[in-house]
Amino acid sequence: MKTNDLQYIIYFTTNYTYFYKIENCNVKLIEKQQLFFNETLVSDEMLNKIRKTLEDFKQRYIGLNNTNVRIFATGIFQELSIEEKIQLTIDVFVRSGLLFNIIPIDLECFYRNVGNGDVVNGISKQEFRKVVICGSFQKNMKEIEDLMNLCNEHNIEVLSPWTKEIVPETIGTDFILLKGQELYNARDSWRHKYDHMQKFKKADAIIICNPDGRIGKGTMFEFGFMVAFHKRIIFTNEPEGLTIHFPYEVGIKIN
Repeated sequence: MKTNDLQYIIYFTTNYTYFYKIENCNVKLIEKQQLFFNETLVSDEMLNKIRKTLEDFKQRYIGLNNTNVRIFATGIFQELSIEEKIQLTIDVFVRSGLLFNIIPIDLECFYRNVGNGDVVNGISKQEFRKVVICGSFQKNMKEIEDLMNLCNEHNIEVLSPWTKEIVPETIGTDFILLKGQELYNARDSWRHKYDHMQKFKKADAIIICNPDGRIGKGTMFEFGFMVAFHKRIIFTNEPEGLTIHFPYEVGIKIN
């Protein structure tokens, strides 16, 4: 699992854009630009400003990608409709390969609380409140357990899976059950899958545990729901075999 490649944070607000570098687990402001977005909404003006800003930054700091840089935005970006947010996210992803994270207002308040009023400081202290972890229980349960332990150590609630205990009789079968689950028949597996995916809505991020890069069929199936819910998707390692590329990040940075 990549945990040490993240180097930069780009933070867009209504009137300013901030560039931070992470050094020895400390976040250091390296540049601040006055860049007005007020009342431009998702227009060519807004998109061109963001495109130029990211392109200039990538030229000065060569090698930026969705592993070593994170983008966050608040202010006027939070006022956009869901469709406008999706339009903006798609444009940034297509042009730069980066994920444009518009922070929900309640999450911004959380960051300011833990960061003594500073959003980026809050992100550096605790980036997630609640997450869902996806991956193959058959092949990668040890890595999923390690990730759950890491989250628990840093006060991050794991909504799903809620336990590391597997029903022994289901090991080696097509559908793994966790302690407390029962399967009425083969069709009942959809109920458990649906319950799991409903938790996407409550999560700050969905973490895909893929230590060898490969993605299981079950997780592939879930991608559509993650994107439809407009959720932040983070792979622990660079994914292999994606037939359709969508906005995602690679690597977990939990201090």
